[in-house]
Amino acid sequence: MTVTRYYIIGNLSVSSSWIALIAAFIFAYIAVRIRYGRKLAAVVSDMFFYLIIIWKLSVIITNFSSVIRSPLAIIYFHGGMVGFSLGLLVVIGKTLYHILKGQLQDDGLLALLTGAVLAQAFYQMMMVFLNDGGLVASVMTILLFGGFAVFFWRFSNQGGVWPFQLTMLLMAVHIFAAAFQPEGVIGKPLISTFVIVVFFAFIYLKGHHFMKRSEEHL
Repeated sequence: MTVTRYYIIGNLSVSSSWIALIAAFIFAYIAVRIRYGRKLAAVVSDMFFYLIIIWKLSVIITNFSSVIRSPLAIIYFHGGMVGFSLGLLVVIGKTLYHILKGQLQDDGLLALLTGAVLAQAFYQMMMVFLNDGGLVASVMTILLFGGFAVFFWRFSNQGGVWPFQLTMLLMAVHIFAAAFQPEGVIGKPLISTFVIVVFFAFIYLKGHHFMKRSEEHL
């Protein structure tokens, strides 16, 4: 969904996308903690923290001249898609590092997938409530992402091929929802979903031998 509103919090004018993102991360953290416990929820929250910090501070790289003229620009702006992509790459790199070191097993990987899926779903629904948009786009976004979130929560801990299948289903759901949204199928949220899906699909299809190798070296 497109940002159409800004909200005043204290002395700051905050984009609806930032409010939706923070709310989505909080919701996803609570859900992961309920299902997987405090330890894995902490891993998920750390990844969220790295993503936000890198995205926020990357404005120094993407808009260096503005930051030099006004250092407070760091508070108001972020690094856009470039910064968000950089944050995603760092999170993916840290996840692979933890897997190779044997610090992240199947339950930890599933906790991260749960956090990513629920954060994306809740973010999409929050953007509907916080912004003005067409009726069809709003209804379809809530139905598709809300329904998928419930379905994912119900079956993601079944084991077997369920995590991989749900990962691929996330991509299909988002593409279908994006067809009704103003940004279409080239929007930034869909790109982030694509990166997430490719990463987890690779891990579930080809990457489990990394875990086995890491366990052998322990």
